[in-house]
Amino acid sequence: MADVAALATIERACFGRDGADDLLAAEISRSWARVRVAELPGDGLGAFIDGWLVADEFEVHFVATRPERQRRGLAAMLLDHLLAEVFAEGARSAVLEVRRDNTPAQALYRARGFGVVAERRRYYDDGEDALVMQCALEGSLLMARPAHYGGR
Repeated sequence: MADVAALATIERACFGRDGADDLLAAEISRSWARVRVAELPGDGLGAFIDGWLVADEFEVHFVATRPERQRRGLAAMLLDHLLAEVFAEGARSAVLEVRRDNTPAQALYRARGFGVVAERRRYYDDGEDALVMQCALEGSLLMARPAHYGGR
């Protein structure tokens, strides 16, 4: 809970949503939610991931990196770590929505075995479509990835 304000700052910078503090505080308090952060030595929180473990599926809700820290592997590290964690807890698949025009995020997800399974027309407040992406965790390339990141 001590990190809520920092997480909300990242969330607003990435998604521009009002009420991020309350939303993230509620997420942290849910037993089925998983919120993980990447803390940068001497620089505070750089990124976070949030999602829900529901039965044998993990729903990724937010993957957000401070704008000045993007494209340095923080989101990839958090996603790999959390998907391995929820797999160990019984999740067998993961699902998420991503903006149709967010090609960098789509590339990140595709590199981890996610594929487009559906689209949601006018899903976002601004009318943009969402792509629904899903990944089978069991036996995926993701589970074979090393659990550490160096040199990034």
